[in-house]
Amino acid sequence: MTTPEPTGLADGDWHRLHPATPLFRGGIVFVAIVGWILVNLRDVFFESLFDEVVPGDGPREPNPARDWILANVPIAMGVLLVVLLVVVAFAWLSWRMHEFRVTDELVEVRSGVIWRRHRRGRLDRIQGVNIVRPIVPRIFGAARLEISVAGEDANIRLAYLAGWIADALRADILRRATEARSARIALAVEERLGSPPSPLLAERPAAAGPGFLEQRAAEFLRPELDQPLAAPDSLVRMDVGRLVASTALSLGIPTILVAAAIWVGVATTREFAILFVLVPSVIALATYAVRRVTRSLRYSIAATPDGIRVGFGLLSTTNETLPPGRIHAVQVSQPLVWRPFGWWTVRLNRAANSSRDGAAGQANTTILPVGDLADVEKVLGLVLPDDAALVREALVGRGGDGFTVSPPRARPYRWFSRRRNGFRLASESVVLRKGAIWREAIFVPLARVQSVAIVRGPLARAARLARVEVHTVAGVITPSIGAIDEHDARSLFSSAESRVIEAMAA
Repeated sequence: MTTPEPTGLADGDWHRLHPATPLFRGGIVFVAIVGWILVNLRDVFFESLFDEVVPGDGPREPNPARDWILANVPIAMGVLLVVLLVVVAFAWLSWRMHEFRVTDELVEVRSGVIWRRHRRGRLDRIQGVNIVRPIVPRIFGAARLEISVAGEDANIRLAYLAGWIADALRADILRRATEARSARIALAVEERLGSPPSPLLAERPAAAGPGFLEQRAAEFLRPELDQPLAAPDSLVRMDVGRLVASTALSLGIPTILVAAAIWVGVATTREFAILFVLVPSVIALATYAVRRVTRSLRYSIAATPDGIRVGFGLLSTTNETLPPGRIHAVQVSQPLVWRPFGWWTVRLNRAANSSRDGAAGQANTTILPVGDLADVEKVLGLVLPDDAALVREALVGRGGDGFTVSPPRARPYRWFSRRRNGFRLASESVVLRKGAIWREAIFVPLARVQSVAIVRGPLARAARLARVEVHTVAGVITPSIGAIDEHDARSLFSSAESRVIEAMAA
């Protein structure tokens, strides 16, 4: 097993990003705009050179802007050159004033030319470190480092760094974050826990290797997850046929509904122009399907010394590391159209919430886009300490096996899922199971439970039922279970109180 060499960028001093960062962040759009201007002004330049109208074009229509440019070509070219120089100078100044540093306690970023910004993230509150390689920076060997910090929109982005620097800096940050968390725990229990700091290298290790083109080709062909770090018995491979089929099935119902609505409109009004409404809908659905498939290709997940490593992406790649103990809730669900094939998807909650997309738009929530039951068991074996038998019973079981389900009088509230609707207080987590048609199971680690609530409306009180809510960090998963016997709900409430305290202390 190999690990990236440490860099000299985690030495507490301020450092700058990749010199081509302005080009990656907006320079390509600027070049496209300049190209569009030049293409549209080519007739003006030709007329200024030859001072005549092309035969067959007819009389020239009056255009004050064009006439002024033709009469003042040197001035127009000078203005365009000045504008280009100002934009380039501003981009260079923005790059010069965008700096970051990594200390023993913080990751800091300061940026801005006119409006200055200074963002700090504590190492002991880091929820994960991701490496994202969009297609254009990836061609030039650059990557974006995203540091997920607990808090609302508290993430820190370093866009962009050289690819090898991003890999090594992530290892440095995770190593220091582990040390910071260990020091905080040691201080809390009045013990001293320390380790010698890792050596820092001021320059990239010199080693003979392939040239620039060979390195770029290797980056495009290799999986995003480092294979030396992947455990053979826990690595999940994404089946391309399953991914395409699951996407098609998920989009099948919306497509049928849209087509049926348009068909009814045409049959009722006899206006065939309504068919043109179908064109943008088809384009939008096709675009979404292609993005979903390409984002999930080359998927891999494994346990590493730094945490759970998840990688995926075809053109723009993502490599995400979740440190141990940073997962607050896990949801395994099965849409109805996937049930005949036994496919599932896995999502999670963690303390970091960002208003911007992370990890190709899905890394903040989705940890397994689609997989069978065996794949789900492997993934949950990495993120949860509970055994495989409990996972299988939570996903496909009905009644019994330690689960407390809804009583018979709850049938009016759970017509088909009464025997599946229930909970279990396992050794390491609270498990909520529900849904007979749309199956779903939620796992909340006991050490991450913030509180437990019992909710009873007027109808529930009349039926002596209650809903139990397990509170954790805000996210896409809301752990709750309804139509539970009120005595069972109180039992879960009282049992969870002591078990959660014990788990947090451990």
